[in-house]
Amino acid sequence: MKNGQTIAVFSIIATIAFTSFGTSNVFAEDEREYKMIGDISPVLTFTFRDGIEVHTFPSFDMGENFVSDSGVSFSVQGSITESPLLHAALDEAYKYRLSNTAFDYQLKYFDVDADFIKEDESLVSLDYNNCRIDNYQVETLDSNDYESYFKDVGFAIVDKIDFVCSGVNSHNEFVMPTEPLTDFGDSGFTFAKDISTYVTFVFDDGVEKMEFPVFNLVSAYEDSSDNVVAQFQVEGLLEYYPLLFNSIDNARAISGTTHASNEDFDAIVEFSNGEETLRGFNFRECVVTDAQINTVTDKEEGFTGKSGFAVVNTMTFTCSGLTPNNMNYDSLRGDAPIWKTSQVSNVYMESMQNTDQGLDVITTFTSPQGVETIEFSMFKQSEVLTATVDVDNNNGNADLAAEAFTRKTVSPTLELRGIVGDYPLLYHHVDYNIQFQSVKGTALKNLVDIDVEIVSNGETIRGFNYSTCRATDYTVETNPNTEESYVKNTFALESVFDFECQGYTPNNPIYDAMFEMESADNISSADLRNTHDWGKGFYVE
Repeated sequence: MKNGQTIAVFSIIATIAFTSFGTSNVFAEDEREYKMIGDISPVLTFTFRDGIEVHTFPSFDMGENFVSDSGVSFSVQGSITESPLLHAALDEAYKYRLSNTAFDYQLKYFDVDADFIKEDESLVSLDYNNCRIDNYQVETLDSNDYESYFKDVGFAIVDKIDFVCSGVNSHNEFVMPTEPLTDFGDSGFTFAKDISTYVTFVFDDGVEKMEFPVFNLVSAYEDSSDNVVAQFQVEGLLEYYPLLFNSIDNARAISGTTHASNEDFDAIVEFSNGEETLRGFNFRECVVTDAQINTVTDKEEGFTGKSGFAVVNTMTFTCSGLTPNNMNYDSLRGDAPIWKTSQVSNVYMESMQNTDQGLDVITTFTSPQGVETIEFSMFKQSEVLTATVDVDNNNGNADLAAEAFTRKTVSPTLELRGIVGDYPLLYHHVDYNIQFQSVKGTALKNLVDIDVEIVSNGETIRGFNYSTCRATDYTVETNPNTEESYVKNTFALESVFDFECQGYTPNNPIYDAMFEMESADNISSADLRNTHDWGKGFYVE
């Protein structure tokens, strides 16, 4: 985005500067172009004792969690440009680097206003006060291999500056929404299988609904003897959500205090393809525990124009619990009473068109509730020959340690990944187990058998039978590839299932077929007693 889009902002800043400082210098850098996803650019105004400088840095990163208020720092990266006051501050920081920390010099302290500009308006404004240079370097960014020597890749010579400040304040003016529900609409991104994440935050003062390109179920289902908190994280292009940001400000205001309680809210998460919701979670009594503004980029690519920059807001929420939504399980069971065992079946195929050799992994789950066959994109089994070695060193006595040498086999495990889909029986299995999560003696409850077949052109060429398995973890997550997912407008929301099993049997059907002996369809001698089956002329009545 060109800096020309922020002329209005710069004019206001310059007017204030001349009014307040009189003879102070005001400097704005020359216009530069970067590919900023969503046209969101970090514009930083440095107020020194000698004047004001305004710079657009394509890369801005918060150093700490904004909510915890545990420290105030931030970092920027940008191509080297004319920055007389900022560069002078960097030079003075080096000159006086060995001086007493109490020693003051002309450009040691300054204030920084960080405005994130979109369409000439500031979406979010942060006021950093009493800042100083913490570290600084000039670096040439490249692709880490020979490719940068070619024109279509190139190099980028950048300033990388770290700042430490005394405090930061949010300058977002809170305006109470006039409608009970504010729907911010689609994110504008494309998702694999059209499965995206919608989150509805239910506050005391209203409701806000938005689509996030990145969602991670941080914790909820993992196998643990300790209490597991329900926690999730979302990420998306920086946008101002009044009620949500007001909740962040409230959480930060009481951070570190013991006498104040945070304002909680509920969050409804839905994974939908636009036509129906395939899966969901209802989080209750949530608070914001982490909030940061960062820029995702990849080395030199954003500076050279090969790729771009994406200014994103990442927020983490901790809740008192969750209720999973398994929309299609009841319809699959039908009208059978809940107390009656009902054997049902379901098939869900996630057809993949880009698998090497056209291989497909077909997984069949057999549980007390029924049988479900699912095609997952990714299958990963543990190293089945792995064994643990337990040696009691007996305080360094090697002889006793050798006697205590033991070797234990490791239980076979497997992991299954795929785009969030419609597999209600598997969802029911992991949802049922969560109620016994931290209760001792329940690890072997509600077990399943898992049969994996690797199929090529309709023929099974390899297979594995896992018996008496338990779910050790289940997450829903998006793993964007740095800035590329934003630049290329593609995200993938995955379900990830981890299992540990007691039994494991490999299958090699091609090998078995090599030793199958065909036998002729001849009459057995036992059949000769049945004279009525003999042909004419071979028996006497």
